Amino acid sequence: MRRLLTPRWIAGHLLAVAGVVAFIVFGFWQLDRHDQKREIKEGVEAAAALPTIALPDAAGVDLTYRSVVAAGEYDTGTEVLVFRALDGVSGYHVLTPLRMADGTAIVVDRGWVPLEYDRPPVAPARPMEGSLLVTGVVWPSASGDIPETLPPIMKRVDTGVIDAFTPYPLMDPYLVLLEQDPPVPGELPVIASPPEVSLGPHLGYAGQWFLFALVVLVGYPILLRKTLRT
Repeated sequence: MRRLLTPRWIAGHLLAVAGVVAFIVFGFWQLDRHDQKREIKEGVEAAAALPTIALPDAAGVDLTYRSVVAAGEYDTGTEVLVFRALDGVSGYHVLTPLRMADGTAIVVDRGWVPLEYDRPPVAPARPMEGSLLVTGVVWPSASGDIPETLPPIMKRVDTGVIDAFTPYPLMDPYLVLLEQDPPVPGELPVIASPPEVSLGPHLGYAGQWFLFALVVLVGYPILLRKTLRT
């Protein structure tokens, strides 16, 4: 028994315990990620069953993932791009604020353009002037630090960044365009579908981490017994 109390073995015991604890923590973290994705997916499905609501007459209503319709004019002066692919082809989505009659605005993801159009406003995707009626799905925005200047290209949709450089109040979520009246005049931008919500492989990863913990819990005592018998 004393053999298992040497500094080398004590270090091994501590490593085994730390490994089991870490594997279990990682497993529960993956389960938590799965629950988060499931809640988002359920929220999207529930919102899809609700009727379309008009902006800006939606005070006090949770608009997350809701289908909405809004009338206004696009402001290409604060248009930005965000990295997105379409059917495996790299490119950008065009984000343009839509100014509504009450003076507020919402950023509209107007669709996809190829990589060569990397300077907003994108001329081939320029929207029609004047008032338009847009229908789309409200999607939550990311959040981060505000840069000193408005970046032409962003890695994610962060309406807070755009809001910092507009002279009018901007809604926090953004709108993924589905339809527009009058319709898009040219081939660009290509109207894209709202982001797909997938549960991902988190359940499988959680099972793997718990399996690793089980291997250590079963295998390490077996190793100790074999060591004592020799």
